[in-house]
Amino acid sequence: MSSAPRETGDIQDQLAKIHTGMDVVDADGEQIGKVADLRMGDPDAIDVGNQDPTAMSGEGIAMAMGVRREPNVPPGLVGRLLRAGYIKIDDKRHFRPDHHYYALTEEIATIEADTIRLSKTRSELIPSL
Repeated sequence: MSSAPRETGDIQDQLAKIHTGMDVVDADGEQIGKVADLRMGDPDAIDVGNQDPTAMSGEGIAMAMGVRREPNVPPGLVGRLLRAGYIKIDDKRHFRPDHHYYALTEEIATIEADTIRLSKTRSELIPSL
């Protein structure tokens, strides 16, 4: 059964069905990869921008251990992704474990069984840094 998330309540219900490991297909029907993470949108989220990460409690230590701040995108896009919500997609074409794409929750066209179809093509998605 196909379901297209459009209304705010419907979107939240549909996002609740998403789990890591689901296949992600772009608007052209090409498989991009699998869901690595999901973040629900927070309209009140703010982007701390160019703030020194070592000044934040615990975050400097985490980054020194190789943990990356999410989403791992250019600073100008962080706030937008946090406010809108996103899925992080492992790119199936790359062998580097740190190569991902980010799709806004509004770019999810349908969710069918274990497959998410996006309304954008791979080239239109936000790549990780």
